[in-house]
Amino acid sequence: MYRSRRREYGKRRRSRFASALTLLVVIGGLGLVAYSLLGENSPLTKAVENATSDEEVADSTPAETTLKLTVPDMERVSDVTVLDAPYDDESALDAGAQHVQDTGFPWEDEANVFIAGHRLGYFGTDSYLVFWDLDKLEDGDEVFLTDSEGTRYTYEVYENFVTGPYDWSVTEPVSGKNIVTLQTCTLPDYSERIIVHAELTEVEPGEGAAPEEDEQERDEPPQYEPEPVPVEQVPLVPGLDEPLPEEPLLEEPLLGEPLPEEPLPVEPGPAAPVQPAEPIPAGPAQPAEPLLAEPAPPAPAPIG
Repeated sequence: MYRSRRREYGKRRRSRFASALTLLVVIGGLGLVAYSLLGENSPLTKAVENATSDEEVADSTPAETTLKLTVPDMERVSDVTVLDAPYDDESALDAGAQHVQDTGFPWEDEANVFIAGHRLGYFGTDSYLVFWDLDKLEDGDEVFLTDSEGTRYTYEVYENFVTGPYDWSVTEPVSGKNIVTLQTCTLPDYSERIIVHAELTEVEPGEGAAPEEDEQERDEPPQYEPEPVPVEQVPLVPGLDEPLPEEPLLEEPLLGEPLPEEPLPVEPGPAAPVQPAEPIPAGPAQPAEPLLAEPAPPAPAPIG
């Protein structure tokens, strides 16, 4: 009987211990799953960051992809129209220059804006001799791109070289840089390609671009606090702000003192007649009555 109870008690203890261990394993597993989903390098966190960055890029993207190209050190490149088109679409080249489709745009991060143009081109079109003197560009020369909203991107040339016609590496982005690439053919047989790289140095927002908001403006509008104006600088209003003439103040009498009374003027009248005084008759003289004398005190009684 006693042994059976001990066995049952031991089984219960082992069962409780196993249950607690199982619960700890389940909690630990849930913690690992949550960390893998919500950690810094988790797929869910990366997806949220990518979605946020995509929304910001979409907000800053112009409505049209057409660009204007200007290179001051090239004779015929001034506000040349650059159309976005596939690499094998020569209609864009005839209109001026071509932005090769699926390459970067100037408003994107680490973009390689790849633009191609004819060396000779066709007479009577904007492509005629457009990139004739591309090989003359040197380090430090400037290249300007303007988008459809008027934002101007300034680039500075840092590389000019020749490569083969099948070298697609020149169209790939460069890590840590935002560049523009200009390409044309070599003469006389068009067998190779002239490549010019220029790096972005300045961005000037246009009138159509959305203005950037500061953190302070996003939180709350600035409060207007009027500056105090000295009294000497306040303008006087004619007729209203003229000083009043100074008048002497009347001294009020102190309490408890009688007010001085001035005698009223009396007009003199006619003098009344003076009547003579009548003498009072004298009667017989009355005899003076003697004063009563006080009685003398009694004599003392003899002692004996």
